[in-house]
Amino acid sequence: MAKKYTFACRDIGMSCGFNTDAASMDALLPKIAEHAKSAHGMSRIDDATMAKVRAAIKEA
Repeated sequence: MAKKYTFACRDIGMSCGFNTDAASMDALLPKIAEHAKSAHGMSRIDDATMAKVRAAIKEA
């Protein structure tokens, strides 16, 4: 079975229903960054938030 990585905004305390997954971390992080920009107005993800994002990514 292939690894899959998942992320949900609610797992970092956001009131947002966004969920995404990808086959690799390299494929997942751009999806999260695009969502942060388009839905949350974040042109850049600061280091503290990125640490929360990385900690919330689950391997399925």
